[in-house]
Amino acid sequence: WAKLNNLKQAAKTMNFLTEHGISSYGELESKLTAISARRDTAHAEIKRIESRSAELALVMKHAGTYRQLKPLYERYRKSNDKEKFLRGHESEIILFEAAARELKKMGAVPLPSTEGMKTELAALAGKKDNLLAEYCAARSQAQEYETIRKNVDALLSVPKEQEQQRRHELE
Repeated sequence: WAKLNNLKQAAKTMNFLTEHGISSYGELESKLTAISARRDTAHAEIKRIESRSAELALVMKHAGTYRQLKPLYERYRKSNDKEKFLRGHESEIILFEAAARELKKMGAVPLPSTEGMKTELAALAGKKDNLLAEYCAARSQAQEYETIRKNVDALLSVPKEQEQQRRHELE
């Protein structure tokens, strides 16, 4: 059974190499390297897009809080009795100031438009979907080439029993 299975694997490997026009081990290695590089590039770009999307979502959250509480904060600044106003609206004022601080820290001053951020998020989501499809295709192709390379390595290597006999004879 094992010999028959090994022959079938060898035949599949040879068919794959022939179908893909690979005539040397170096070509196989270079194709595997190129596919792996494409996979890794797509993965890095996906991570970058995810990071930017998370950053935009955070800016949108802080901007929403800022816009919602800005009228209240303006009333606080203009009030004659700030202590009394602060006691009545302390949590909202703290939230507003924290949102303003975070927006300044993120470099979102002046405040970006919500529509612009939503548009950018949608564009990033579309680009991420395309990259995910490319990544999945490259990953499966890399796995296929890696399997073929392992099969070729197994076909080209001398079986361990014969190798041990040769070493024994040489001693």
